[in-house]
Amino acid sequence: MRHASARGGFGLALIPVVQAVVSVRAEHSYPVSLLTRIPRTGTLAPNQPVRGILVNKLRVAVWPLAVGLLGYCALLAFWWSGSHPSSLPGLFSFRSATWGDGLLLPLLALSLRVLTERLSRRNHVDNARRRTTCVVAVFAGAALGTAVVLSWILEDHPVLNWTLPHPHSLNAAGVWHAVFLVVASALFAALGADFVLHLRHAGVSDVRKSLTSSWACVVLASIAGYAWLGIADATRADASVGGTTSLVVLAAGLCVVLAGLLLVPGGMCLEYVNTLVTASLLTLCVLTVAVSDAHMGALTYAALLSAAGAGAGLAATTAEASHVSAVEALGVCALFGAVTVYVSSRHTGNLWITMLAPFAATAGAAALRWLRSQVTHMAHQSPFTGAYGVAAGISSCLLASSVFAAWLSQREGHEYITGGFILTIVGAVLGGVFFQYFKTDFEELIRLEADPALRSPDHEPSRAQRRAATKVWVRLASYCTAAFSAILVLTIALAPSLGWHGGSGRIEWHLLAVAGGVTALLALSLLRPLTVAASSWAYPEGDPRNVPQALQFPAWRCAGAGLLVATAATAALAYDGTFNALAVAQCVMMTLFAMESILGNGCWLHMAKLTRASRSAAATTTMAAGLVMYWSLTGLIRPHGHAAVVGRSLLAWICCVAVVFVLVEVATAAVYTAGGRAYQTDYPPVKGTAQDAFLLSILWLTLGWLPQTVLTHVPQHTNERWAAVGTILAGFMLTFCPPFLWALENNDTHVCRQRALLMPDEPPPDYGPTLSESSIARIKHLPSRITRFAEAVDNDEGVGTSRNQDGRPFMHRLSGHTAAQNAIALALVAVSVVGAAGLTSGFASGQEPPTLP
Repeated sequence: MRHASARGGFGLALIPVVQAVVSVRAEHSYPVSLLTRIPRTGTLAPNQPVRGILVNKLRVAVWPLAVGLLGYCALLAFWWSGSHPSSLPGLFSFRSATWGDGLLLPLLALSLRVLTERLSRRNHVDNARRRTTCVVAVFAGAALGTAVVLSWILEDHPVLNWTLPHPHSLNAAGVWHAVFLVVASALFAALGADFVLHLRHAGVSDVRKSLTSSWACVVLASIAGYAWLGIADATRADASVGGTTSLVVLAAGLCVVLAGLLLVPGGMCLEYVNTLVTASLLTLCVLTVAVSDAHMGALTYAALLSAAGAGAGLAATTAEASHVSAVEALGVCALFGAVTVYVSSRHTGNLWITMLAPFAATAGAAALRWLRSQVTHMAHQSPFTGAYGVAAGISSCLLASSVFAAWLSQREGHEYITGGFILTIVGAVLGGVFFQYFKTDFEELIRLEADPALRSPDHEPSRAQRRAATKVWVRLASYCTAAFSAILVLTIALAPSLGWHGGSGRIEWHLLAVAGGVTALLALSLLRPLTVAASSWAYPEGDPRNVPQALQFPAWRCAGAGLLVATAATAALAYDGTFNALAVAQCVMMTLFAMESILGNGCWLHMAKLTRASRSAAATTTMAAGLVMYWSLTGLIRPHGHAAVVGRSLLAWICCVAVVFVLVEVATAAVYTAGGRAYQTDYPPVKGTAQDAFLLSILWLTLGWLPQTVLTHVPQHTNERWAAVGTILAGFMLTFCPPFLWALENNDTHVCRQRALLMPDEPPPDYGPTLSESSIARIKHLPSRITRFAEAVDNDEGVGTSRNQDGRPFMHRLSGHTAAQNAIALALVAVSVVGAAGLTSGFASGQEPPTLP
């Protein structure tokens, strides 16, 4: 699709994701020394900046992974593999061992390492002093942890649990947990001391930048949340020695943290208020979810996802010259999430409270925006603007829909209001009314992209264009996620009144884990090609774009991994024994879409030629992707002929999306590096494929997984089955068909704008597309554009040239690339049938070319 980049992107586990999605400012800045000078050919020499950056990122990532694997995952393995007395409190009775060890401690380790790494790049700390500080901290932390463990073992009348079944006796899980506690205490003491040491040696501006960042909010929320969970677990021990010791150790740790922060340079700063408020909201969200977890079902988690999307979209609504604040986004998402979980899990019988809570949360988000404008002294960030007011209204409605559905799910069936009416009205509002507001974002992006004056001298997108594109895609992805989740929650709540039957089929998770594991190993083994295909750094010499070395081995490795994933998916399909003709037709279309994305973004759009290795990589990975998609529409929805639980089926679909996403990204990178040509599009190949994969996942979900799920859960003996199926799907179709067709329109207008930039004096070809064409005319021109594309690829037209030397071959390929994707998407709509109802609602009669300033 269009080659625009999107950095993206819940509840609690979404904290790092939200940060990655909404941090528009370049938070990772690498020193110029890392950019090794290259020869005039522009070739990226091996073992040069890519490897250093990868090592830095892996060095940071290893800390949270180690904490999570050795802590919560190890205890979970002990719990599953052993038998434990039912009379003793088990693993899930201790929130500090589940939510604390499983989420908060890994987040704390990640955040501390990120903040320390950023400070170390700008401020030098003597290694000897750093080593001494960390050693002292390690011993102090280990001593505190040992004191807690000894208090457990030595007490004569302890409160017994599954790791301490008898006084003075730890079982295997207890010994492991005791060792982990001592090691983790030493580790976090060292990480905290190292961070404080770097703060003390940093300048005032660096200190304030660090302590007002989104990562600082996560640090404070993780510490506060874990302390509260630890205190809650300790106080249920009836004033035992172990519980008292745990409280004393927690208090000592908190005092040390506060003392260390008070010693940093710069003193108090008004912006710290914003950080503290956001950290408090994150802590509130953590505790609300942890306390309500026992009462939360799949419906509440879907509502939580909708709340996070609505919050991120609202936070991304900023003034034209403003960036998106990750701190504000975290605070708004946490506030929305806490309100959603509290109202959904408490199931209050008062409908007015249920419906007013979302609007109160939106008022809190506006107060957070106002606070940000005051502490940063930026009046243009005020929430009292028309754009922010409209976005606040949309977020309130999305949040209210989810919360209302959770409330409605607790009512008896005879109290349902007409389910089809609600779904249809909500879908029409989301797709017809709200979508018109989002179109203004795209129109602004179109104006920026079509203005040659805003481009860099080398015709690259300017910083303003990149920033506008990022904001547009953040809002699009956020509100798209929120809208889908909201309509999903409503559908689940209302479907029983429309003939929906639940499922109990068992999903074969181990086979899905094999496919996911092979894909993850493939991605790790090809990190360097992935980084090359995602890089857009400007070098001091040579071509401003990276020219990859023509390496064939990554493509062969990718081909082998694709075969392994295809084998795992084939084994799963054979074991399930399900055949579904509609799913076959749907998967053929989606597989073609994935293959065209790989070949187009990896080779054809860059005027490169396919090699034997790149052909093999593309063929095997698309075959694997197609088999995984077919499995997600058959065996993961109706395993062995029995309908699965919808929540588990949706989780399995998400896993399949992750597998396919990694496969197409890695295959694109392998094909690109095998071609040895610099990319010719506005953005690097991997970013173009990421956008295509996002759109593929939307098509896969709405036109593949959703119809198959509804057909499975509304059995054939249901009265007026097809009417019930159509009614359930109506809300989804009315929600997504207008944005879907607008995406196709924008795909074509992107070709028109690129032609105006590269060939301003030449008239458009008679086979289109043009900005003044209607939707029907563009559809009629699709075959001729695809034919011209095939001829250009077949005849090697423009191979070895760049788009700035001769724009005609590039435009033939770009026009055919978008035409092929549009044709496949429309064919998928026709195959799925259910999308035809809302298809015409997004048709456009024509557009005027954008007026340039």
